[in-house]
Amino acid sequence: MILECKILDTMEIGIHAHFIGEIIDVKVDEIMLGKDGLPDILKINPILFGPEIQSYYGVGKYLGKAFTIGNDLK
Repeated sequence: MILECKILDTMEIGIHAHFIGEIIDVKVDEIMLGKDGLPDILKINPILFGPEIQSYYGVGKYLGKAFTIGNDLK
């Protein structure tokens, strides 16, 4: 998966640079799409970086549908 971005602004924050951008194009290999034709995060399996602790993480299991997951907790 590739997100093509345009940088709109850059802010220096201590020893780091904070980039503000706009996604202008998304490219996803067909094998990374789900049955609905949308990108499947579990197939893509992105890596997340925690700069404050210099560590990499993976994405976990599916937990539920946004804005409805708590409806059954009545």
